[in-house]
Amino acid sequence: MSAFLGPIHYWLYNKINIQKELVEDIIKLSQKFNTSEIELQKELDTRYGVSETRPLEEVIDQGNIHGWLQACVSQVEYKLAFGVTKLLERNPELIKEMELLFQSKGMEKALTENTTNVSKIYKAISDSLLDGMPCDNANRVLEDAEDKVIWKRNACVHKSYWDEVGGDINNYYILRESFIRGFLRDTSVVFEKIDDVTSVIKRSNGVSAK
Repeated sequence: MSAFLGPIHYWLYNKINIQKELVEDIIKLSQKFNTSEIELQKELDTRYGVSETRPLEEVIDQGNIHGWLQACVSQVEYKLAFGVTKLLERNPELIKEMELLFQSKGMEKALTENTTNVSKIYKAISDSLLDGMPCDNANRVLEDAEDKVIWKRNACVHKSYWDEVGGDINNYYILRESFIRGFLRDTSVVFEKIDDVTSVIKRSNGVSAK
């Protein structure tokens, strides 16, 4: 990464912030259902540090931009994995509530313009979901067209965090898919899994591009 702040750094910080919002939603869920014997917010901050909320240019270490952003990625990955795992240990049924939270966040982050250009929609989804650092190349697009995008997960950049907190990575992907479905809810585009690592979003039949 560059030694100077550029669009890619703001792009990544935005993805980090969206995941921070999801962590906040998990914390609120723990309070709503009173499922945790611990104060989840306090536990997360004690374990992984208080999350930064100020604008990027005010807080980033200009002498170590890459390292600072990597630390932010790791922090929010640990927080999500720990928060979800601890709540599900106490009440496995909360996965349904979490799916609704992620679906709602997907709807909130969806494109406001009315478009059925699937390539544009895929880019917007990719711009919202955190998948490590750009250099990790976590996903590879196999087909990119106005009516269909197929992509493959090259490597899971999330599993190590979930393993370390004793969590199940499958829960992450259940929630991730809920986010995508929420993102697509008010469109004519549908999401499907081809296999465990390959997915597709495509325009419904009979719908022309806008």
